[in-house]
Amino acid sequence: MTEIRFKALVTNISIVDSPIGERMVKVELTEEREAPGPIVMQRGEPSELSREIVPIISQILRTIPMFNVAGKIKVPRLTLYLTEDEWDKLLYKPTIGEYIEIIINDRESKSVKIQKGN
Repeated sequence: MTEIRFKALVTNISIVDSPIGERMVKVELTEEREAPGPIVMQRGEPSELSREIVPIISQILRTIPMFNVAGKIKVPRLTLYLTEDEWDKLLYKPTIGEYIEIIINDRESKSVKIQKGN
């Protein structure tokens, strides 16, 4: 029995047409992650001095805004398609910019649960 939980940011809610012409609500959920910092590479066999200096240089570059432009990146996690009727039945409708929690479990119910994040 496994349960997977993650918080996701609602990044887009739009109306789309299904392949059979039915109007649907598309909800895109992403997860924000820290962008990796700059990587310092060197040629050849690393010397003792370079093994000590490279981590320091990498740390310094992360503090300089010019080299740390990315900050956070958005990783797509889940896209949910609901019919307009299903969307209308929801008592709570997520909004763009809001965090929600996704819970997936494979217990007896084998369910996906979406709830308002904290």
